Amino acid sequence: MRIWIVLAVTLSGCSTAPSTSLSDAGQHRLNLGLEYMKRGHLERARQHLDKAYADAPGAEAVIIALGQWYLHKEKLNSALLLYQQALSWQPMSGALYNNYAIALCLSGHWQQALVMFDHAQRLQQDVAANRAQCLTSR
Repeated sequence: MRIWIVLAVTLSGCSTAPSTSLSDAGQHRLNLGLEYMKRGHLERARQHLDKAYADAPGAEAVIIALGQWYLHKEKLNSALLLYQQALSWQPMSGALYNNYAIALCLSGHWQQALVMFDHAQRLQQDVAANRAQCLTSR
């Protein structure tokens, strides 16, 4: 499977999730997890992402990073469930809709992915490149 994930790690201020603000240590863990993932060290990345998640399970940046980790490990259902859950408490996050659409596209649900890209775009998220990639991967 070819992964074409675009990381959208913007933190949104609109959330009802329990803990959405990363501490300095949590932010450090997130940064380490992303760096390890970038270098292909997925197991080391997961250790740090889990600690960032424990610090702030509702933080948009952590959710997106974990979703990307699942996609890199080809655990599409886990990524989809994670994004669905996060969208239930952060329904105004264009970044989450964008990443959910990417996961849907990778799992072969192109029509639903296009609907989610539309939601993301209405929330001011730039989705043009991801939408185009999804359409060409069908």
